[in-house]
Amino acid sequence: MQDVTKIMTVINAVDFGAFFDIVSPAIEIHPANYTAEVKSAFLQAVFDRGNLSSIKDTEFLLWLRVRLSPLLVDLSPSLVTPLFDIGKNRSCNSSQEIIAMLDTLHLTLSNDTKREVYKNTLLFLQGPMPLKCYSGGSFYTYLRNTFLSFGFPDLSTFISLLPRMRESELLSTISSSELRQFLSQPNVIGNNSDICVIFNNYNNTPTFLETEDVPDDVKKMTLPCVWSLALSSNSRSEADSWFDLRLRNYLRFLSKSLISPVKVQNASCHAFQKLVAVMGNNFTYNSSEFGESDVYTTVRTYLRNGTDATDGVRCYNASDAELNSTAWFVNNIGNFVKFIALDDFTFFVSTSQSEVFLEDQANLELFNNKAISEDVTELYILQLFTFNPTFSPMKLPGFFLCSSEVPGSAYSSLSENNTILILNKLKEFCNGTENAVTFAALTSNIQTITGEMFATLGSASAGLTTSQITSVAPSVLVSSLSTLSSVSTWNQEQATTIIQTITAAGFQINDRSSLESLGTLVAGVPSKSIEKIPASVLLNISKSSTFVSNMLGAPKVVQQTFVNKIISVDSSPAKVVMNVPDAMATEIPPSLLVFSQEMVDISVINKKEWTSDQAAMFFGILGEANIDVEQLPPSVLQGFTCSSVQRMRQTRIQGLIRACRPRRGRAKVELKESQLTCMLNLLNGNLSQNFTDYPSDMLLYFNNKDIKRANCRSYLSAVGAADFSVASRVLKKDSLLLSEARSCLGINGTKLSRDNVEVLGNMACTLNSSYIQNADPLILEKLKACNDLSDSQVDAMERMLLSGETKYGNPSTWNKQTLENLGLLPLYFTRNFWGQFQSQTKKRFLRTFNPQLRGSRTEKRKLKVLFEEISAQKTKRGAGCTVGNITQVTVSDASFPFGYDRVQFDLCLDIPVLKDNLLSICEKVDDNDFQKVILMKLNQAFPLGISDEKVQVLGSVSRVASLDDISKWNITKLDTLAALMDADGGPWEAAKSKAIISKYLNTSGNSLGSTELNSVGSNLCSLDSSTLMTITPDSIRSAKPLDVTSCSSEQKKVLYEISNSSFSALITSPSAYYNLIKPFLGGASLEDILKLSAQNISMDIATFQSLDPNVIDVLNVTNVRGLMGFQLQDLKLFENDTVIRDWVNLQSQSDLDSLGVGLTTNRTNLTTAPSGSNNSTDTTATTAVSTATPTQGSTGGSTATTAVTTAQGSTSGSDAPMTIITEATTQGRTSVSDAPMTITDATTQGRTSVSDAPMTITDATTQGRTSVSDAPMTITDATTQENTSGSDATFSTSAATTQANTTSGGAELAKHPTSIFLSILLTAVLQILQQPA
Repeated sequence: MQDVTKIMTVINAVDFGAFFDIVSPAIEIHPANYTAEVKSAFLQAVFDRGNLSSIKDTEFLLWLRVRLSPLLVDLSPSLVTPLFDIGKNRSCNSSQEIIAMLDTLHLTLSNDTKREVYKNTLLFLQGPMPLKCYSGGSFYTYLRNTFLSFGFPDLSTFISLLPRMRESELLSTISSSELRQFLSQPNVIGNNSDICVIFNNYNNTPTFLETEDVPDDVKKMTLPCVWSLALSSNSRSEADSWFDLRLRNYLRFLSKSLISPVKVQNASCHAFQKLVAVMGNNFTYNSSEFGESDVYTTVRTYLRNGTDATDGVRCYNASDAELNSTAWFVNNIGNFVKFIALDDFTFFVSTSQSEVFLEDQANLELFNNKAISEDVTELYILQLFTFNPTFSPMKLPGFFLCSSEVPGSAYSSLSENNTILILNKLKEFCNGTENAVTFAALTSNIQTITGEMFATLGSASAGLTTSQITSVAPSVLVSSLSTLSSVSTWNQEQATTIIQTITAAGFQINDRSSLESLGTLVAGVPSKSIEKIPASVLLNISKSSTFVSNMLGAPKVVQQTFVNKIISVDSSPAKVVMNVPDAMATEIPPSLLVFSQEMVDISVINKKEWTSDQAAMFFGILGEANIDVEQLPPSVLQGFTCSSVQRMRQTRIQGLIRACRPRRGRAKVELKESQLTCMLNLLNGNLSQNFTDYPSDMLLYFNNKDIKRANCRSYLSAVGAADFSVASRVLKKDSLLLSEARSCLGINGTKLSRDNVEVLGNMACTLNSSYIQNADPLILEKLKACNDLSDSQVDAMERMLLSGETKYGNPSTWNKQTLENLGLLPLYFTRNFWGQFQSQTKKRFLRTFNPQLRGSRTEKRKLKVLFEEISAQKTKRGAGCTVGNITQVTVSDASFPFGYDRVQFDLCLDIPVLKDNLLSICEKVDDNDFQKVILMKLNQAFPLGISDEKVQVLGSVSRVASLDDISKWNITKLDTLAALMDADGGPWEAAKSKAIISKYLNTSGNSLGSTELNSVGSNLCSLDSSTLMTITPDSIRSAKPLDVTSCSSEQKKVLYEISNSSFSALITSPSAYYNLIKPFLGGASLEDILKLSAQNISMDIATFQSLDPNVIDVLNVTNVRGLMGFQLQDLKLFENDTVIRDWVNLQSQSDLDSLGVGLTTNRTNLTTAPSGSNNSTDTTATTAVSTATPTQGSTGGSTATTAVTTAQGSTSGSDAPMTIITEATTQGRTSVSDAPMTITDATTQGRTSVSDAPMTITDATTQGRTSVSDAPMTITDATTQENTSGSDATFSTSAATTQANTTSGGAELAKHPTSIFLSILLTAVLQILQQPA
């Protein structure tokens, strides 16, 4: 190489031509003799000194083609640029000749050299005069011919070669196939945005997209570039071309960004509608980064936010042939309609054009989709019939017929043939959905009911009126039982009518076959008919789950009769439990559930439904049973009582308590207050800090000392799940727990944070309005769980809701869904709240809310208030019926009678309609004034008296009847009595219930049997004592526990005597006896209560409070300890209760201290205590007093009251210290011996005569008697101490009461020695007379 340099140095530059004319051909002939380095040295010399840049093109081409050509073989990369430099300023032909020459040698060139050639070629094209050599034609071909084999620019470079002002011009010279070739090159596209430059300037894009196929990655990058072109289509045909042809193979590469509202918002209506169609019908979402819901978001945004809307609706123009289709929902929402929300639909149909949209058949079919939200479909139908009340239901698609929003009036005008067609559609599409309004309307079109028609009607038969049913021949009813027996929605009146009709015609209900054939109609079989069926037949059919399920739909009195018949087969407890169906076990009398350990099968018991009273009877056997208490069902666990568990091991008791804790997926174990305090007492302070291990309600009774300060929050959270209404008001648990919560959670003032509300849970139900108003809106969710709410709480809730600052939004946006989302709270709201809703919205809501309330047995008083608050203003009288005549269809609507006031209800309700739909009307009408209208019309309809069957369906309407109304009722049947006494109808006034029960008893053969007692319930207390005395012990024994709390003392005593006789056989089983006798203990004598105190029964506090006050006053601490056992601690808990406080104040502090529960008396004389005490250790005899009862039936009115007088320190009998407290009342009496008196605290110490004996004479009352011996009195604990004569012997009688007449001298006194009685009596009289005036 150095030799070449030396040679070339000595050669003159002007001689280079001649030199290379010799050397170059030699190199070409003998290339092997010349290395690449030699050739490179020659070329370098030429480039350095040859001055080729200044020669003419012809000479340059000579140099290039002849002299330099052999030297270019294996050209070094470093010499490429010098080579291109000598052609820079030459003609296009010369410049391109360099590239062409190198192309012929490309096989000899290294890759580095080729890259240098490509680089310099590119620089050539980008020179001071870009594209100076381009003379037209395909720009792509030009570049191909320029770069030849040295590569081709990628897209980014390609774009850089296009002068900004000539982009469109040059690109348009490229054919679609050339563009495909270019774009199909590997890795040609580096930057996605570059490709958009191509399509933004390429005038043949549609053809390219339609005809050319490019790799998927190119398609994916191309789509965003052409998407806006597709969306701007200004005609339907153009949009079709874009989506059906041009983008056919590109749409699968759509991204979430491309279908976003931002991208689509400005699309033309034609393109938008085409997009909706394609994305809804032809797009596969499996591998897409977005879903159908994302598309719907874009759809709703486009339709709601457009600025090009006509008459409020986008993409509809009645004057545009391409946009005037009334199938607006199909065209603009399409299959995405399943995502449509109520708010969106409300917006779409609020336009002036929506009426024609709703009636369009294509739209109707589009919404005939179960995937669409039910509230949207309902609103569609509602709006459809609002705009066009005469719209034919024959045009409705299948699923629309299932909606309750189709008005009954739409069906009422159908022909019988069309009615049958609709019935068949209902069977096809509605899958058992039963709409009472629809059925009532359709059946009203049937003129003649045959067996075939019953088959066609199927479940719609429940829409028949009683008059329609009675018009059917009994033989048709019997032959159609296979259909009628499967209808699940018969009401009681219909079922009874059918049964009466077929039995009157001779149908016998006396065996399994006939009972099974009735199916659901068994609910109409009267109890008397059940009573007549052989018990063996009923026992046999009770094994059928289908029959039992149907029987559960019958009235309670029928169920009880059915169960009693089964029990009569074998009344042994084990057999009773085995034979009675599981779901009907609640009808078993508790007295038949006294098991021995050997008799019971726990697995059988666990399968059955029980009441707490029943479960308490057998709960004690769980103590020794080999069972997993965690598996015991709630109905068994609710039998936990202190009486039933007192013989159990502590570990078993703890396990049972824990089993009652709240558990996910299990019903709550419902426990009464006495059970909860019993559990706490039994745990005896051994409490865990894991509060969820206990029943939530039990936590209400925890003391501060039971909760570690660090755990107060977890305690509050756990107790927040409790039912605060369980705790007695006297305990003031609400205020106490709130105080603890304020301290624990750091609550200041009345403001409650979201966290506070979350922790407090159900405590929200106890908060006053100040807390509610200042709480986080989450409190509304907590208040939904409350059993009741006060007026002030409701006011606070309404204020919060009306503020618009809750999740329920501004009141202007409220709708039916809002009401449904509020749960049970609407039950309590006032007109302030209801005024925010249109009448139609309220009516639609009530169609679901009313059945919900009635199904949960909501108190009638609450239903009455709801109707009053939700109803509109009253209409004026005199306008006639303006709201609409009340028909069978009207009363079938669950919202009935909403929309009517008292005047309209009276004017619009015709008597024939009332008679035909009495049950349906009575079930739904809660307003007192409306109910009085019903009774008035019934009296008009039945002037000679209302039959048992009609009276049975009155329900709560019966409560507004007058005694005169009741006198016109037939109440001869047990079913009628039971129906009238049903507590769900509301409470009875005593006079009315007495009239009803007496009317029943006046019917020959009727008595107060066990079923009657179960039916009458607490209304038993309205009867006279003489009537109660007719109850037999067997009736009490076979009845459920009776509620006698409202009975008088006299009535309680009567009932106690009977019940005591009923259960006396169980006296050796204290727990069982106590559980059965417990409801009647308010009538028990002191003697019987004292006997109980020795039986270890653990009497609950509520029962103790219910005892006769005169008995309670005489009980001492020993007696009470014996009675209450494990419940003794409850005396302290309830110390502020009047009954407990009064008893405590009768006791001495020392005696109370012996109880160890912390009770304090306010009694100042600490040396005396009630006479029931037998543990006195000093020389002071103690006596007790019970209130002296005023005399009755006296002939005079004077009353003498003796003041309290105490004499102390005396040495004679007359000076004996005593306290005399009397209300000595004489009414028309002739001697002091007639005066009722009470002598208390008569105490002698060291006395020498019987006259000194301390004594108590209580409740001594005379009624018009003429001698001392006639005076009824109680002498208790008369005791002498340190006596010197036999006459001074201690004398004690408990609750010995005499009620003697003038001839007998008193039966009770006969029990005592006359001499003792006279001495005591004489001493008492003398002491009274010797007191100073």
